Amino acid sequence: MESLKQSWRILTDGFLNSYAQVFFSDDRKLGWILLFVSFIDVNAGLSGAIAAIVSNLAAQLMGFDTWFTKKGYYGYNSLLVGLGFGLTFNVGPAFFLLLLVAALLTFFFTIAFQGFFFKYGLPYLSIPFLLGIWLVMMASAEFSELGLSTRGIFIHNELFAIGGKGLIDGVSWFDEWISHEWIRTYLFSLGAIFFQYNLLAGLLIAIGILLYSRIAFTLSIYGFMLAWGFYHITGADISVLGYSYIGFNYILTSIAIGGFFIIPSRWSYLWLIWLLPMVIMVTLSLQKLFAFLQLGLYALPFNVVVITFLYVLKIRIKPGHRLIETPVQLFSPEKNLYQLRTNVNRFHSIDYQPIGLPVIGEWTVSQAYDGELTHKGEWAQALDLIILGNNKKQFRGGR
Repeated sequence: MESLKQSWRILTDGFLNSYAQVFFSDDRKLGWILLFVSFIDVNAGLSGAIAAIVSNLAAQLMGFDTWFTKKGYYGYNSLLVGLGFGLTFNVGPAFFLLLLVAALLTFFFTIAFQGFFFKYGLPYLSIPFLLGIWLVMMASAEFSELGLSTRGIFIHNELFAIGGKGLIDGVSWFDEWISHEWIRTYLFSLGAIFFQYNLLAGLLIAIGILLYSRIAFTLSIYGFMLAWGFYHITGADISVLGYSYIGFNYILTSIAIGGFFIIPSRWSYLWLIWLLPMVIMVTLSLQKLFAFLQLGLYALPFNVVVITFLYVLKIRIKPGHRLIETPVQLFSPEKNLYQLRTNVNRFHSIDYQPIGLPVIGEWTVSQAYDGELTHKGEWAQALDLIILGNNKKQFRGGR
């Protein structure tokens, strides 16, 4: 019974964290908000939830690390594929069959990329999602029973069917209320991360990020402002941000480098001034290639720049103290920063905490490394400590 309850807890934690991990988090409040946002389009929300459940269940049944499962590492890429799948295609028998196949395929990609990238201390980010969604989109033309969805094309008809004229009037008021182009594009970009192309989704996600982390929230705005300014300064077509919803690449890059994989500091913020133009360069160049292939670019620029930059940092000979990689991930920029400051103040060390024996005074080692009796295999590096009296003997009976 206890084992069943534990398995259920792992599955439920992994499911909710699959949503939060999209923003590098394990915060339950953010997870619930993102789950709700995903169901603004019911079909997308349902297929995303199914894909996340399938991946987490597969990880548990196949015996993969429960810590990674609970943190949502094995589910968020499949979740994103499911969201895109549900938004693009009509529901039916073929839909659910192919959704299961796509979710499992993305899960296998996740495991494979984890094994490869973790050897170098690098994240695989959303590369499994990219491969999964691209393969789905390229193969979909061959499945005659998988019809393309028309949802989102005649949006007012859909709103009227749900809530009548009152709902249409409410949505129109909300749309007019948020009128500034920069804010609209920022919110549309946030919503697009969960395949929800509307202002309400973006606003709810922004609130969720703010509740989870003020640093992450400010970084999302800071990164988008830098990208917006670069588009203006260079004369690039800024309208692309409005109709292609690719602005989330700049938001995710800013959060990832500014405060998650790097300890938040003025140096991490300054480096974004150089890194975000790189993301824009990669985005504008790859858009031409992917338009020819008739595939969405999605989060590819974010993945390319972030993984490349983190790899560059890994091979530094002298890491230094200005741009500091997060030594132990606590899934919160604030917690990561607090832990670093604590280590510096208490142990005068950024990365390592000094380890000493858990005893005070003089003790005797009765059996050391690779001992003859029990120190074998994974216990070979153990030490057995005993305390001796003045007569150099151990305590026995009443003496």
